[in-house]
Amino acid sequence: MTVTAFIDGQYGTTGLQIQSRLEAHPDVELLSIPEAQKKDPQLRETYLNRADVVFLCLPDEASRAAVALISNPATVIIDASSAFRVDPAWVYGVPELAGLRPKIQTSNRIANPGCYPTGMTLLTAPLVAAGLLPRAYPLTVQAITGYSGGGKAMIADYQGFDRDQAETAAARLKNLDLNHKHLPEMQHIVGLDFAPVFVPTVGNFEQGMLVSIGLHEAALSGSAEQVYAALAEAYQAEPFITLFPLNDQSQLQDGFLAPTHCNGTNRIELFVFSAEQRIYLVARLDNLGKGASGAAVQNMNCRFGLPETTGLVG
Repeated sequence: MTVTAFIDGQYGTTGLQIQSRLEAHPDVELLSIPEAQKKDPQLRETYLNRADVVFLCLPDEASRAAVALISNPATVIIDASSAFRVDPAWVYGVPELAGLRPKIQTSNRIANPGCYPTGMTLLTAPLVAAGLLPRAYPLTVQAITGYSGGGKAMIADYQGFDRDQAETAAARLKNLDLNHKHLPEMQHIVGLDFAPVFVPTVGNFEQGMLVSIGLHEAALSGSAEQVYAALAEAYQAEPFITLFPLNDQSQLQDGFLAPTHCNGTNRIELFVFSAEQRIYLVARLDNLGKGASGAAVQNMNCRFGLPETTGLVG
């Protein structure tokens, strides 16, 4: 089958990445408004209703406005903003999470996940479902990401730094008001009683991401081995998820775990480290791949009955 696709917001960071993947996709015809007519609102509305699937790569309010323009009930919408991620009328777009793949396969409203929550939910949701991680656990999530996660403005800032500015911006904490916009989906999708404490770090590298969570066995209902087993069972058949053995050191370089190893792929790598009843969970992914554009294309494949790996690098 051939799927016609339209990207609304195709010149933003996520939109450009989706476009590059769709251009190489064997089953997609990409619709594009001619350059001379890009500001024609009626033509935009026509394209929004003509395509089999519409990717919205817009700010939250603009995404809501775009959805209001789509009157064709057959149009599948994959929204990359945070506008609908906890909306009960929308399906959260992580096929690997228990129960979501069948819903994605039949829904015309799919909310693409945030990059940080992709790692966080995949690390913790199976543990909550297995009864190992209490819903009331006081969770703290750490993460470091490349500056591309901030969009074109942040990319331009970082790429324009002189040597002193680059050193100052080597690693900077962000969202110290403790109200990161991804918190609602982190809490809602995993089913936690409380939103986690989450303050990400932006590093002076373009893309790549590590999401990590520390746990204490004394506050869990199981051991590190049981935590690992729950993740292994949940993802044993998932083509994009690689779970390394418990306490595996093979990916460390001089003792360090780099955030960039999954760049350019839709792969997410999971790690479980443990010592003296302490557990450290880590997810490594491309914030622009499995954390954004790759996930959107995977959701499209899932929805239209195509192999989920089509057009994506594993």
